[in-house]
Amino acid sequence: MIRDSKAFWIGILMLLSFCGIYVYMMSPSFGNGRNGLEFADDMFNSISKGSAQAVVFGEIKKAEKWNGTAIEVNLKCKDEAQAGRWSAALQKVDGAEIKVDKEKIALKTDLGKLLANISEDCKAMYENKGDVVQAKYNTDPRDATNRWYSITKAIAKELEKKQQFKESIYLQTFQKKVIEPAYNYYGVETKFVKDNKGVMTFMLVFYLVYTIWYGFAIYYICVGLGITMTKAAKKSEA
Repeated sequence: MIRDSKAFWIGILMLLSFCGIYVYMMSPSFGNGRNGLEFADDMFNSISKGSAQAVVFGEIKKAEKWNGTAIEVNLKCKDEAQAGRWSAALQKVDGAEIKVDKEKIALKTDLGKLLANISEDCKAMYENKGDVVQAKYNTDPRDATNRWYSITKAIAKELEKKQQFKESIYLQTFQKKVIEPAYNYYGVETKFVKDNKGVMTFMLVFYLVYTIWYGFAIYYICVGLGITMTKAAKKSEA
């Protein structure tokens, strides 16, 4: 039974407008066949990439300090096929000495030059120039980047065994700050908050107002139906 028709119909109108906006947001009306949620997701991913860019490029610059640091490790791959893929990548490193014996790889190289080669690939990936990486390794650019992640992970473990902890720790840092972002953000457009203040502000304000709008719609419907929440009266002892 409706006890307050005015409040009830205000709530119904608010709920209908909420649903109407939701239907529009779920329609492919936001460019490239995207709905509103996909548009927002792409926007925040692009902003996130722009925010991370300084970290990635800054770490690439820091990697230069390892020029002249010689490392020598023995890597064990899971099979001969993987050893072939890893050695093919390592041969792109200037001055690297690689010996392959079935699933084992003996590597001698300058850590700085190794990082410089990987940085070149990761920078290309971060700038969405996957064709450059594909031409270099004749494979999918994501596969090439993931290959470097696996190789550096194996090298870091071997360096740790040899108690070259500084080199091992830095390789792990390099993975997180350079290789992983290059892989994860590949294909994402780079955008910066300073260039999209209007859109970002609208999205945040809209989300806040839209959420409150739904809450008030339910509130007015409940008031109209006489559904209220009251604190139970405290019983007094006889």
